[in-house]
Amino acid sequence: MLNVTRLERTNFMKRQRLFWRRLLFLAVILAVGLSGRFAYNRLLADAENKRISYMPSETNQVLANPFMGFAVDAKSVDAKQPHRLAHVNLFWRELEPEKGVYAFDDLERKFNFSLWKQRGVHLVIRVILDYPGDRTHMDIPDWLYEEIDHKGTWYDNDYGKGFSPDYANPVLIENHERLIAALGKRFNDDPQVAFIQLGSVGHWGEWHTSDDERHFIPFPKRDITDQYVTHYLRAFPDKHLLMRRPHEIARANGMGLFNDAFGKSSSTIDGFWKWYTEGYTSWLTGDREPAMPDFWTKAPSGGEFAGDANYFDDRHIEETLRQAVLTHVTWMGPNAPYKETSRALQPNIDRFLNTIGYRFVINEESHPRTGVAGKALDISMRVTNRGAAPFYFEWPLELALAGPDGAVAASVRTTVDIREWLPGEHEFSYSLPLPEGLAAGTYTVLAAVLDPQTGKPGVEFANDGKRADGRYALGTVVVR
Repeated sequence: MLNVTRLERTNFMKRQRLFWRRLLFLAVILAVGLSGRFAYNRLLADAENKRISYMPSETNQVLANPFMGFAVDAKSVDAKQPHRLAHVNLFWRELEPEKGVYAFDDLERKFNFSLWKQRGVHLVIRVILDYPGDRTHMDIPDWLYEEIDHKGTWYDNDYGKGFSPDYANPVLIENHERLIAALGKRFNDDPQVAFIQLGSVGHWGEWHTSDDERHFIPFPKRDITDQYVTHYLRAFPDKHLLMRRPHEIARANGMGLFNDAFGKSSSTIDGFWKWYTEGYTSWLTGDREPAMPDFWTKAPSGGEFAGDANYFDDRHIEETLRQAVLTHVTWMGPNAPYKETSRALQPNIDRFLNTIGYRFVINEESHPRTGVAGKALDISMRVTNRGAAPFYFEWPLELALAGPDGAVAASVRTTVDIREWLPGEHEFSYSLPLPEGLAAGTYTVLAAVLDPQTGKPGVEFANDGKRADGRYALGTVVVR
């Protein structure tokens, strides 16, 4: 047995302590390295997950947006106010001067269709069979007057002169169906035509005749007028149709309504508004017609101003705005002050135009601080519709990224349905895919509502930051 000296034993213990110290040191180094790597990865994850928000400035500027605002007389090309709608009254007498011969080309020249298309102005169309005037006249063709055996009423009363045909006449109904079918073939697929007002019946196409005892003109019952409505439903399956007042057939088919007595409180509040919120009994037929309180959420509320009163001076503007909000007005015309040039009235006109229709404001846009090429960028937005009505067409919302040179480097057409943006605030999130080869750098988030016909931005937001291409610049994101 070997004898182990105290010195050897001491050296052995020193070497053992040194080994454990080195082992502990290596363990500490490894632990620090691993924790550092973990901390680095966590910092990256935090940077990617941390969201930044951008809140663009709101503007009070009047926006000349499509499908809303003043609807000018389509024959008038000298409007002074912003407008994106023109109103067309088509008189049957001019539409079909000879049976089966339609004067579409002549009428489209008369109403400046080509000019309006160049200017991005959409059309509202109404067919007229009886328009009271200051002279004795007839608004249906002579050949039709003969075919219906002159059945109807010639009138001369306080509001004008003209001829009211017998709407229950089966020959009139048959020819009307053929006429509306021809109009549908011409305009149903035409994107320039935005809205169809169901005229045809009554004075001015407003679905009433005189109920004055001295000048009484019979008005047809529901089973007759529903036939006229059905002609439009068949001919224009892809257009928004509007009726003068609520009717059961209008409610059942999701139609809009138009108020041709807007501005006059007794006609708008005590009449139009109560009709569609409460229902009413027709003073012309005795039929009970239903309420349509939510019609405006899916189809427009239009019309024109009553008479020539000034609804925009300081004494009347608050009442005018109240009626606009209560009845969810989208457009007014052709009796509207689109030729007005008074500086005194302009601020109130601007308030009106900023109230009716839709007015989209981007309140906030947020996204992760950094993005990664080949992955998706999660974008959230908060939008307020400050207008009185929604947007009624299926136009896509686009989200995009622009590089340092301003060019669009990534984009997506979202499935967000902007028709659901009723007055009030709305929030949504959507993922924008970033291309694999997207270069590292700082990019700007963009938003736009695209016109399906052009593929380009077609709706203005009430925000600063609009670019030359119509997209709106929002927050920035670092792509790595």
